[in-house]
Formats: sequence, structure tokens, C-alpha cells
Amino acid sequence: MLYEIAKVAHLLSLFIWIGGMIAVLVALHAPQREVLQAIKVYDRSVTTPAMIAALIFGILLGVLGGWFSSGWLGLKIILVLALTGLHGVLVGRLRRTVTNNVVVPGNSLNMLILVGPLVLLLIILLVVMKP
Repeated sequence: MLYEIAKVAHLLSLFIWIGGMIAVLVALHAPQREVLQAIKVYDRSVTTPAMIAALIFGILLGVLGGWFSSGWLGLKIILVLALTGLHGVLVGRLRRTVTNNVVVPGNSLNMLILVGPLVLLLIILLVVMKP
């Protein structure tokens, strides 16, 4: 029963985390100071805690499932760390945009639009297939 509860909590926190990252990315593409400030507050109070919860529940699932000796989990952990870094890049860009009131050119944002979903897809494939 604990495993199922941890799995639901992991998925819910993951959905909130990814949704918050998407909100930051969308807000940075059409920057309005009030929206960016609201997204920044939302990220600090909702998205970042959801990311931390997803990581904690993910570790719990790994322990309960006995998967830390599995190769697929090691690769998933690396990809999750990349996703965590991507979140940091987005939040850093958001913070600089709000603080300096300057919009940074969007070429690197376009790369993040491609990298984020690719990393997420690889994580999902690893979890479902458990190669």
C-alpha cells in the first residue's frame, strides 16, 4: 500500500513540477512583467517544492521497489538530474528577466523547448520498459 501511495504522490508532484516548468517557458516567450513576477512567486511556492517532492518520492519508490541495483534506474537518475538542471536554467532566466527587466534573446529558449520534452520522454520510456 505504501508503494502505491508513494507512486501517486510521485506522479502528482511530477505533473505539478513539469507544468510549472512549462508555465515559465511560456511566460518567457511572451514576457509581461506582472505575469513573470507571478510565475516567479508560483515557482518558488509550488513548482520547486513539487520538484523536491518528486525527487523524494522517486527515491522512496526506488528503495521500496529494490531498483537501485538496476541499470535503467541509474540512467533515469542522470536524466532526472538533467531535468532538475533545466528547471534551474529556466528559473535563473526568469529571475534575471524579472530583476533586470531585460528580455534575453530566445534562441537558447528554443533549444530548451526541444531538450526538455526529449529528456522527459526518455525518462518515461525507461520507467515503462525497465530495460
